[in-house]
Amino acid sequence: MENRFHVLNRSIPRLESMEKATGAITYTADLSIPGAAAAVIIRSPYSSAQVMEIDCSEAEKIPGFLGCLLPSEIPDVLYNPSGNPPSALLLEDTRILTKHPKYIGDRIMCVAGETAESCRAAAQKVRIQYETETPLLTLKTAMEDGARAIQPHLSGDNIVKHRSVFQGSSDEKGQTVLSGHFSTPAMQHVPIEPTCCICDYSDGKNLTIFSNSQTVFQERRILTEILGVNENDVRFIKPAVGGGFGARQQLHAQPVIALMSKKLRRPVKLVYTREEELTATAARLGTEIDIEIGADQDGTLRYFRAYYLANIGPYTVHGPTIVAGASRKIQYRVPNYFFDGYSVLTNDICGGAFRGYGNTQLTFGREIMIDRMAKRLGIEPLEFRLKNHVRVGEHFPCVDAPVTSCAIEECAHRAMEIRLRIDAQEGLTVDGEVRQAWGVAFACHGSGPSSREGMSSAIVMLNDDGTARILVGSADIGQGSETMLSQIAAETLGLSLRDIRIKAADTLLTPYDTGTFASSQTFVCGNAVAMACRDARAKLLAQLRETDSESEIVEEDTGFRLKSGDTSEHLSIQQAVRQISFNQHGGVIIGTGSYKAQASPSPFVVCMAKVEYRPRLNAIRLLHVIEAADVGTPINRMTVEGQLEGGIAQGIGYALFERIERNFRAQKTISTDLTHYRIPQAGDMPRTHVVIADSYEPTGPHGAKSVGEVSTVPVAPAIMNAVNSAAQTEIGTLPLCDRFVILPCGTEGDGLS
Repeated sequence: MENRFHVLNRSIPRLESMEKATGAITYTADLSIPGAAAAVIIRSPYSSAQVMEIDCSEAEKIPGFLGCLLPSEIPDVLYNPSGNPPSALLLEDTRILTKHPKYIGDRIMCVAGETAESCRAAAQKVRIQYETETPLLTLKTAMEDGARAIQPHLSGDNIVKHRSVFQGSSDEKGQTVLSGHFSTPAMQHVPIEPTCCICDYSDGKNLTIFSNSQTVFQERRILTEILGVNENDVRFIKPAVGGGFGARQQLHAQPVIALMSKKLRRPVKLVYTREEELTATAARLGTEIDIEIGADQDGTLRYFRAYYLANIGPYTVHGPTIVAGASRKIQYRVPNYFFDGYSVLTNDICGGAFRGYGNTQLTFGREIMIDRMAKRLGIEPLEFRLKNHVRVGEHFPCVDAPVTSCAIEECAHRAMEIRLRIDAQEGLTVDGEVRQAWGVAFACHGSGPSSREGMSSAIVMLNDDGTARILVGSADIGQGSETMLSQIAAETLGLSLRDIRIKAADTLLTPYDTGTFASSQTFVCGNAVAMACRDARAKLLAQLRETDSESEIVEEDTGFRLKSGDTSEHLSIQQAVRQISFNQHGGVIIGTGSYKAQASPSPFVVCMAKVEYRPRLNAIRLLHVIEAADVGTPINRMTVEGQLEGGIAQGIGYALFERIERNFRAQKTISTDLTHYRIPQAGDMPRTHVVIADSYEPTGPHGAKSVGEVSTVPVAPAIMNAVNSAAQTEIGTLPLCDRFVILPCGTEGDGLS
């Protein structure tokens, strides 16, 4: 596709890249507030218990000790910390501090000190007496008849929500019917920057919070409801964020630290340890999924049924909305479609938002079943998928909005080109010592919440020299949205990128945004920015016509054309702004835009993975991963490629070795540091190949749609399909390290450079 843009569809370094590369950028933990105390949260070592007594007398003797905050000192209110807009699926069951902890890591109390060291020393001296209970750690035990209700006010049987979505008839399954069971583990986000916040509520009236948050406006709303204050009295500021992936799409410790600040009448700072990050923050939900699929002999899909059990932990948080998010993300024509999803409470780790939001787990099982069906029918798996894939104008099962763009065939073609080139260079070994195979998986996601609740707003102010300042509520959490939004503004206004400055995610200064989740920044906030810029240009044109009534003035991409008689003059945006700024009939140009999503167009990805299996060692090695993506117009090609590569890495961790390990007998979590929770390292990464299809989404800003989440979704099933082909198995359980030895990608003797 010819690049008709001035600023978009190019590879441009991120605006903050130099600051990050030099270490000059400021994260929340880097901030130093005069007079700030340090705080730690004392958490339950038990999965289910009652606090009988708290003794702080020895802690008070530690030099630098400032105070304790106990459950009895705070409002006894229930709330839901999810950073989503209000919804019937967001059930209130969480307390700021609790005397009845429901998982290892539940918040009991808070200790403050002059320094982090004195604070930790004092916390170690606090004595808490517990009466333990037998925890319900698995879906099976939580759903047994007579099992103790974890949240009695919500459910007597620990199933808090049932999501049922269906169309067609269960009697029309097709000629061949297959079924399978799939198990996926809880998985942590592991952003390199730990969760942290600084709260200043020292006057008891105005609360300012610095935190690495994805949803500043939602968190402000929830916090003001808890505290019983006005939103105008609370300010959330998001400094630079070192990764989110959904981990910060909710309130964490901010209510605790705010109340500690109010008690001490000074600012308070909290930084999580890595153990807290791994055990006390919400993880990707573990699931048990049963899938039944039916097709005719010619390869036409006829039937799909999923029974989806989600282990959401002891608090609902995002659980029911995650299950709902999974219910309608199937990109194949299936006339008879049935989804039953259950959100089940356990005393396991808390579940929460994670890149893919329920889609990742369902796609894992679905794409393995698609492969099994294709092989049963004797059809090549890629061809089987393409035969049944939705096209433009068609509908996903149980979705009312039609597909408005889809370049899945080009994605498949370009991925296959890379695959054939790799095999031409390396061959495909199949012998007694090594068996190599390819696996494939398709994926889709959305561009904003599938409920179409996403809303974003933007303000564009033109300075008198023609440069522009953008204000948006959207939070850049490391994905590059501030650069991307600046590019959209530059393209729409007809300016260069260096003429744009952006301020984001400060509830005092920037306009409302639903939040950074659901892959919504490009599509939802991008549309708001484009609207604000078009509004600014319209106002600029009107002002020009008012100041120069003699000329005919028409718009051009990078400015205006002034025609007077036989003369014609181009006026750049900068010249036009200067002309009206200093004219007695001129004025200040401020453009505004507010976009309420009417759709959530799907990006599509084809993923291929090449693995080898060594029977003698029962070992597998990942050699290559290919992703070809349809993201509409790529706003910044470098950022899109980075999102695809990062998504591949996260999907590899999910497939090969990431899970929260526990000692069920001791009722302890083992994965408390990055030695005992393994994420992919350089030696674990195969060769990755990413490609962007030529596509255009008519409802997106300059034709764009999302990329952030969809990049992770197909990786695990593609790897699993390759492993199952190479090892001649039908495994449906993650991670693969539980079944195989995982060889490093750089093992000697592989014949690869």
